[in-house]
Amino acid sequence: MILSVSRRTDIPAFYSEWFFNRLREGFVYVRNPMNIHQVSKIVLSPEVIDCIVFWSKNPSPMLPRLDELKDYMYYFQYTINPYDKSLEVDVPKKDGIIIDTFKSISEKIGPERVIWRYDPVLLTDQMNKEYHLRYFEEIAKRLKGYTNTCVISFIDLYKKAQSNLKDTEVREPCFHEMIELAAKMCVIAMQYGMKIQTCAEEIALESVGVKHGKCIDNALIEDLLGVKLVVSKDPNQRKECGCVQSIDIGEYNTCAHGCKYCYANFKDSVVAQKRASHDPNSPLLIGNLTPDDKVTERKLFSFIKTAEPFENGDIVKLKNPALFKKTDCAYGRRLNLYKIISKQGDMVCLDGVIQPVSQKELVPIKVDGIDDRWIYYDPIVAASLVFPDDPIPVHRTDYSYYLDAISNSYYGKKSFKELVGKESLFYVHEIQHYMRKKYGSDSLKINENMVF
Repeated sequence: MILSVSRRTDIPAFYSEWFFNRLREGFVYVRNPMNIHQVSKIVLSPEVIDCIVFWSKNPSPMLPRLDELKDYMYYFQYTINPYDKSLEVDVPKKDGIIIDTFKSISEKIGPERVIWRYDPVLLTDQMNKEYHLRYFEEIAKRLKGYTNTCVISFIDLYKKAQSNLKDTEVREPCFHEMIELAAKMCVIAMQYGMKIQTCAEEIALESVGVKHGKCIDNALIEDLLGVKLVVSKDPNQRKECGCVQSIDIGEYNTCAHGCKYCYANFKDSVVAQKRASHDPNSPLLIGNLTPDDKVTERKLFSFIKTAEPFENGDIVKLKNPALFKKTDCAYGRRLNLYKIISKQGDMVCLDGVIQPVSQKELVPIKVDGIDDRWIYYDPIVAASLVFPDDPIPVHRTDYSYYLDAISNSYYGKKSFKELVGKESLFYVHEIQHYMRKKYGSDSLKINENMVF
């Protein structure tokens, strides 16, 4: 499970005490926005929470307590915009606590886990394209080395936002303005060591160097955890949104930043009323349970992909290769790649390693073009019919990357690569199992001739 904290409100800024109380007690109650008496109980166990995604304009209240998150993986979506009090009424001064906190969090957990949001981009007569480019660079300059990624989006004037902005000159950028801003922001970002991606944008900006992004990003979480996730796109988000499935524990109309462009707040009076009923000791973010409420515990599970058990013939890595003596065989002399020869209980014999090895010392190889790049596909080719005086065909081994090779091998109308992709196989040995089961042999081998 991925926990979103929260698209609906700024929990780090205004409700961090409540959040840490919930972690300590191990669960949280969340009201269904469409049916307020329908309450979900969310268990906050590290066993099922793969990652927490925090969304905030000012997470400074959390800074002294980050150690309390040591059992969880997490990262921040951290918004820093160029707007003044006319649009962001109660957001603190940017060139002060906001940027200082950004840097402090980055120093503590790493720049890859603090993502800068410049969002949303809106235009007025004063806040024109030149204004954005000037202040985008000013912020980027201050955040250099403290983040790797910037997320941008262009304002969509939904009905809720239109109501809040009725006394302003705010407008949406047109198509050509979006292209120009994205292109120039991309150049600026690169100068300060950042890449730019968009959030829930229909417009394609790849031609100017800006890709569609995912704020709740399975690829980032996989990199942070060193695992593969089995998770789908979130069906509860609009079609332009690339985010994967998560559970949000926030509540609308509870954020006190007072941003005029916000889609999550409808009325200031409602926000004030809800905030007045906040109890940091309640399982609910706002108020307490009532007799009309029905609580249902959500069935939760980790998205982390569990690798299939190893079998004879599987290609694997050693967790600590320096601990094991090698034979004269080329396997494993230069590469941390080994083939399992035999298994007995928890122990295995590896081709190229003298002593038996515990399976706890084996690591599955991710299909990522990095650790598996020295594996090639060498199928057994049936003998041709050779007539007298004809030359005998010579089998030439193709040492190219195995995924490239199997894309040119077909089973019926589909290539082996297409068939493997449909099975969501994330590790090399799982591809081997699939190919053995379907074709009788996997034909994957280690390139013993690789020289560094």
